[in-house]
Amino acid sequence: MIKLMGRASTAVLLLVCVSGCSTIDYYHQSISGHFKLISKREHIADIVNDPARDEKLITQLNLVEELRSFASDRLKLPDNDSYRSYVQLDKPFVTWNVFAAPEFSSNLQQWCFLVVGCVPYRGYFDEIEANSYAEQLSGQGFDVYVAGVPAYSTLGWFDGPLLSSMLDRGEIVTAAYIFHELAHQQFYLKGDGAFNEAFATAVEEIGVQEWLQQQFRGQEVQRYDDWLLQKSIFSEFVKNSRDEFELLYLHEYDIEKMQAEKEILISEMRRKFAVLSSENNQIARYSKWMAGPLNNAQLGAISLYRELVPSFRRIFGLCGNNLVRFYGYVEMIAELPEEQRVTTLHTTEVCQ
Repeated sequence: MIKLMGRASTAVLLLVCVSGCSTIDYYHQSISGHFKLISKREHIADIVNDPARDEKLITQLNLVEELRSFASDRLKLPDNDSYRSYVQLDKPFVTWNVFAAPEFSSNLQQWCFLVVGCVPYRGYFDEIEANSYAEQLSGQGFDVYVAGVPAYSTLGWFDGPLLSSMLDRGEIVTAAYIFHELAHQQFYLKGDGAFNEAFATAVEEIGVQEWLQQQFRGQEVQRYDDWLLQKSIFSEFVKNSRDEFELLYLHEYDIEKMQAEKEILISEMRRKFAVLSSENNQIARYSKWMAGPLNNAQLGAISLYRELVPSFRRIFGLCGNNLVRFYGYVEMIAELPEEQRVTTLHTTEVCQ
């Protein structure tokens, strides 16, 4: 299955920080990590034409070439050299993202960079460094959450390589990663992480469905649709829980009272999940995620990737399921001020 956070990408932030990025060490690890990664690239065409290479890998990379062509031809995503080279990792994730939020707010901390704008996470190529920074933020009073990232994107600034971590979870997940990352290259709104991630997730889902349908894999289409339904149910559960936390934070309690009430809500969220998963055993797959701290950073992180997805899917339908029209309308919406942008996503009844 595709983990809810596992689908996230890390945009390599190779440019000078504007604000919120405090150390030369971070800048150095971003650059050195990126160039260490791309120094290991092999052209996929060379691998698949080498009979001495592992047969399973060749089969996987042949699929990637098919997916890459499908993405450009059918999904109208950028036709470039991204995901036409391969890197074998010696670790399960390429980077680890650190999310942070105030103790009594689920609004994620932002880190700002030139060109890409502000993003709601800080990515590290080294897990130890990521956890160290998370501990530092925790010591400052922030809620923190660290998530491993299997996929990698430079938002089109460089040709992103396919990673072994993008192949480890089956064909459908590989397709999802590729479509998601190319969607970021198709469109990226500087400084609005929720808009960008929801758009890319919507394109990812649409792409996987169309790819399976093209291959007449009807049973897998149904299983994938069922999986999306379960993911939506769980995402709505998390959203409702997050709303309850936000209502709590509106009260003017003292710190001790607020902390106690917050712990009560966390316990209540775990209880409700136990009931939900007992009624729907497919929801039980999220038990590992629920075993996390369930703090503001974790809740904010999942909302970042999921909350606006239904609105983008609805707009795709309004555009007659035509991706070119959909992309064009998304660009129009992105030009609006933030509040009007979100309202339009939720309420528009026409594709302009």
